[in-house]
Amino acid sequence: MATPPRSTVLVVDDEKGIRDYLAEVLRFEGYECRCFSESLSALAYLAEQNRPADLILADIRMPGMNGIDLLREVKSRQPGLPVILVSGLYELALALDALEAGADDYLKKPVKPSDVVTLVGKYLQKDARRHEEEFKEALRLFLNARTGNRESAESLAEVFRMLGFRRYETFQHSKRVAAYSRLFGGHWGLTGTELDHLELGALLHDIGKIGIPRNVLLKPDSLNEEEWRVMKAHPQIGYGLLSEFPAFQEEARIVLCHHERFDGKGYPRGKSGREIPVGARIFSIVDTLDAITSDRPYRAAQSFSKAQQEIEKVSGTQFDPLLVDVFERIPVEELREIKLLYPDEIS
Repeated sequence: MATPPRSTVLVVDDEKGIRDYLAEVLRFEGYECRCFSESLSALAYLAEQNRPADLILADIRMPGMNGIDLLREVKSRQPGLPVILVSGLYELALALDALEAGADDYLKKPVKPSDVVTLVGKYLQKDARRHEEEFKEALRLFLNARTGNRESAESLAEVFRMLGFRRYETFQHSKRVAAYSRLFGGHWGLTGTELDHLELGALLHDIGKIGIPRNVLLKPDSLNEEEWRVMKAHPQIGYGLLSEFPAFQEEARIVLCHHERFDGKGYPRGKSGREIPVGARIFSIVDTLDAITSDRPYRAAQSFSKAQQEIEKVSGTQFDPLLVDVFERIPVEELREIKLLYPDEIS
């Protein structure tokens, strides 16, 4: 019986030490590696027929053609070839450029061997494409049901397609907080399109995290100061992506402000009080509700009553006190129904 061919990873970095390090890590795991010190050599390799390439790891700042331009060229030639950027650089504009150019993922230097192996394995596993298609269909059905507008649903599905479905891995959490937000908004007095904007804004609240390097986003330990600066960019990234679509301006404002605090100590802009859109003020409460009532590695899920007590403690500082008063009058049974409808584990 023939041995199945090993996946081939192209490593493109002008620093020999980093090329050798990445190649050594991947070869130890059984991958074939082809290393290049600059982008044009990698493109020349891809241009020849029958040259194997299953994934590219590329630095951003390189002499001549940089990693973003390499990414664009690769995607124009082979749209399905995954490209992961590996760079010590991280700025908001850079993250947006990478996403718009079609980057599949991002790692921030220094990179641990486990980060490289886990991420490369994720993109090269046999069932990755099937999972992506299943997610696309689930999203499309959900949006069609929620908006009642096929055109809007397809537009949002296109946003997710453009940004990379593989990075959006908290869909159940997003559906829960979207449903909690709509419920809460109704109790507050919002109606019609106001509720639609609120629900979709909540659904998309963390879409900016697709622009955060994977090893920062999923780091199991506490973030250092630089990593925290990077993480705090995600509301602005999400806003920058959604605000390009005229139909989603209200949703974009919710995404931008979902980590602001009533006392002005939030981010990214330090807005306070009624400067924060009401949709974002509502969302921040239900996001905390979902965090408290969901299992975490360090503790089990707590009750809705406990969540209401914890939210009351920071009324007037983290949260709008008028909204907290309304939130506390929502019947727990209505909240519990939503949690049961969107469990974290789907059988």
